[in-house]
Amino acid sequence: KRTTTMAAAAMAHRKNQERMARIAQERADNKAFVDDVMKTWDHSKTGDLQMDELQAWLSASCNDNQPVTESEAKWVIYMVQGPAPSASGAPETNSGFAKRLERAVQPRELPKALEHFMAYKKARGTISETFAKFDTDSSGGLDMTQLGNLLVELNEGEPVTDEETQWVMKHADVLGNNTITKPELIIAISLWYSQFDKRQETVGGGAMCGG
Repeated sequence: KRTTTMAAAAMAHRKNQERMARIAQERADNKAFVDDVMKTWDHSKTGDLQMDELQAWLSASCNDNQPVTESEAKWVIYMVQGPAPSASGAPETNSGFAKRLERAVQPRELPKALEHFMAYKKARGTISETFAKFDTDSSGGLDMTQLGNLLVELNEGEPVTDEETQWVMKHADVLGNNTITKPELIIAISLWYSQFDKRQETVGGGAMCGG
């Protein structure tokens, strides 16, 4: 029994060493990746990536000759940062939110930034087609009416209430400009389907969402 216990302890020790070795290698790979990006794209030598540098880096990462727009870059910044309530717990002001989206991306944020952008890139072709269909005025953003028309199509032609459209706009408009941009369209569609499924599960077809 003692031998079995010692063998189990030795195996646990080896597994822990292997895990620590993997972590160390991942950290080394991550540092090498960050160092390479900063060396190549930090043209301003500020120690971070400014908006134009972020756009250039992400565009080069695509290998599809499609330049990354400013709204796409801002979406990446938002996804990296997430919401930032004030110290008092009050919602962030529009001016504060807009200012935060203009800030540079820190080196430690680069892996997460690329991860989010590549996930968006995979769906960009389909998103662009859908977006163009409902962006009838070619403004580059879907307003409340256009978003509502999109949701009706997602809802298989069934009417969508103003309240439902407003809810999707409120939660998907992460850039805070009262329109849905291409990258935000992914969020809007995901929100609709997740909430639509919940509504289907509600006895008697209650309200789609709350809060």
